[in-house]
Amino acid sequence: MKTAYILAGLISAGFLLGYTTAIFWAPTVFPNLFGARAQQANVHEYTIFIEPARIEIAPGVFWNAWTYNGTVPGPTLYAKVGDLIRIRAINKLNLTHSLHPHLPYYDLKHDGSQINILTGVGAGSMIPPGGEWVYEWPATKAGIWYYHCHSADGGLRIVDHMLMGLYGAIIVDEIDEPPARNFVIFMAETPAVRGAIVGSGQRPFYIMNGMGVPGGEHEIELVFLGQSKVFPQLKGLQGVSQLFNTSMPVFKAKVGERIRLHIINIGDLYHSFHAHVGDLRSQYVLGGRSWPAQIVPLVPGAADTIIYVLNQPGVYLFHCHVVSHADAGMIGLFILEEP
Repeated sequence: MKTAYILAGLISAGFLLGYTTAIFWAPTVFPNLFGARAQQANVHEYTIFIEPARIEIAPGVFWNAWTYNGTVPGPTLYAKVGDLIRIRAINKLNLTHSLHPHLPYYDLKHDGSQINILTGVGAGSMIPPGGEWVYEWPATKAGIWYYHCHSADGGLRIVDHMLMGLYGAIIVDEIDEPPARNFVIFMAETPAVRGAIVGSGQRPFYIMNGMGVPGGEHEIELVFLGQSKVFPQLKGLQGVSQLFNTSMPVFKAKVGERIRLHIINIGDLYHSFHAHVGDLRSQYVLGGRSWPAQIVPLVPGAADTIIYVLNQPGVYLFHCHVVSHADAGMIGLFILEEP
């Protein structure tokens, strides 16, 4: 009996020794055999200035925008699952502003909202004029996410701060996400803040990526014919091309190239996205299935990533399919070229 106990003890000790060796020693000596071992997170560092910009959104019509780094939308932040996004935000405006993330998991002190003031936890993430804050957001899940100002300073509403131009995209990919050309499309309304839009002349009321064509698709037809009253100096294809990425977003890609459209409704109204030709395959919301009728429906705050491939060269329209919104500015183009 005593011998049996001794043998059992030796077997147990041997098992524990082998288990410990496998867990703590083998991955270090043979790292290639343990590919699933957790890797140290990559840190993506950004500096974002919250600053003013004067944007001509139509001839003689100017938007006194609030921006992240001088553009609407602000910088797109990229990461892989497991990475960390770190942003040094510096407020150069005369009101309190913030960066609030639409991400699933992060430390509350980096929320950039009124709750930081109420609790005193991360109160500095609501950044006063001249102040700065370093936000840290873990990229825990693949998807299309975004950030925006969550302040209501100056007697305004949160939506006013947002639609003044303070929003940007966050793209988090799986480690093995296939290569693609990525385009971000923000759909929104122009701001209602007094003095935000100044000047005379027709203006867009609905915009994509901070741009809009008053009169929509019909107006670019009039430009081509040399009959536009909004853009009277423009004519022909050369005239239409003068509107590219000044009055409407225009994206270029190659025939057969895998395109990912990251579409976000940052506005306060319902919008929908429609592209002429091509299958709009939902990467996240529908899990790879196609959106029926070529329409991506977007309630306020909604987003999806669309996998899109075109097999013929040409110029393709896209627009909001709340058609009155397209008529009032929300249009754009894809230009597909031969490889």
